[in-house]
Amino acid sequence: MSDNLKHYKSLLEQASTNPAIITQLEMMAENGDGELTYILGWCHFKGEYLPKDFTKSLYWLEKAKTLGDDRAEELMVYCRFLQIAEWSRDDRRN
Repeated sequence: MSDNLKHYKSLLEQASTNPAIITQLEMMAENGDGELTYILGWCHFKGEYLPKDFTKSLYWLEKAKTLGDDRAEELMVYCRFLQIAEWSRDDRRN
């Protein structure tokens, strides 16, 4: 595990008790931190450290892809599939 990844994981573990950390991480990602951008997308996809949110996941994964992270595209496919399935399930309930 890279030093950056360890640092991000440590910050994410504290996010539930200190929401300002999320803002800090998002600002770093917006400023072009490709690895962090992918991590935020993954966390929102899995619902680990951050609330599960496919829309936010896709936002961060698209940014990661633009920044050259090859892993982002594959996860985006899964995320879109699950998002469509969720919409379909919601439509059937209404």
